[in-house]
Amino acid sequence: MSTPVGLAVSGLGWIGRKHAELIRTHRDCRLLGLCDVDSSRRPVAEQLDVPFYQNIEELLVSERPEAVIIATPNQTHAEIMELCARQSVHVLIEKPIADTSAAAQRIRNVADDTGIKVLVGHHRRHSPLIQETRAIVNSGVLGKLVGVSMIWALLKPADYFEVDWRCKRPGGGPNFINLIHELDTLRFICGEICRVCALSGSAVRQLDVEDSLSIILSFDCGALGSVFASDTTASPWSYEATTGENPHYFHANENCYRFFGTSGSLAFPRMELWQYVRASHTGWQHPMEMSRREVIRTDPLKRQLEHFCRVIRHEEESIIDAREGARSLAVALAVLESSQRQVSVEIPVA
Repeated sequence: MSTPVGLAVSGLGWIGRKHAELIRTHRDCRLLGLCDVDSSRRPVAEQLDVPFYQNIEELLVSERPEAVIIATPNQTHAEIMELCARQSVHVLIEKPIADTSAAAQRIRNVADDTGIKVLVGHHRRHSPLIQETRAIVNSGVLGKLVGVSMIWALLKPADYFEVDWRCKRPGGGPNFINLIHELDTLRFICGEICRVCALSGSAVRQLDVEDSLSIILSFDCGALGSVFASDTTASPWSYEATTGENPHYFHANENCYRFFGTSGSLAFPRMELWQYVRASHTGWQHPMEMSRREVIRTDPLKRQLEHFCRVIRHEEESIIDAREGARSLAVALAVLESSQRQVSVEIPVA
């Protein structure tokens, strides 16, 4: 048995609290302390029986953690990461890696200069469903990947928007809050996205941020993708609802992604694989049959934490380091630029 990894959490919003609870109950970890600038969140630390700090530098000096999970607002990620790096403390940075490309590059530079390990919290990469889908696409079972279609559509309750930052740039809107997960997932499964063309609208809520988007993606492999996203529609077709990974969402036994290949297609997350009955008889006049890939499901956040511990121990390389996190941020920023300028935008090579 390895010595448990000493961890701390900075930022005690919903996801920060979730991280803290997972660490507190996992045998591979020790929760050393919690930090938040808001003193009203002290009871979270009291409930978990760990010290509470309002200053991350004080936590680093007093508790000397091996690593910190950064779950603070996007615009603070780079500064907190630098403070951790000065103390040779590894970091898991919640998605997105930062709020701007410049800040993401700053994180990359500090990581390169100091050698600290960085894991970006695109936790869906740790989902057994996503990993099996990636394996299927990369195995050639579908033939050459031609395209992917994705729907992320649900209805956020009115009180969700009582939090001011969710209604404003730069961090608000489904593109930055939600779709950055989907864009990273598509990169992980299908390869690099090289160009985007997006339209956005806010006709329903009429906020400063979008409530709906329609996006066309172009992948380096030659495949094309289409995305419809909205947080203002009554719909069962979203990653959260269809996978059932988040118990706070209504669960619908539906699909939200479809991957199309020259030899077959796959519907996710029901893992419905469609192929011709006879490989030698293809075309629209020949019958197809559906089979299902069985996947044992586990909590992606728990698997992410376990991976982070192995990264800290130098047993594995980060599944999504600062460079990868910056690439997914670049795609999300390109979506915003495309929708605002109403032009297609090429993703710069990282």
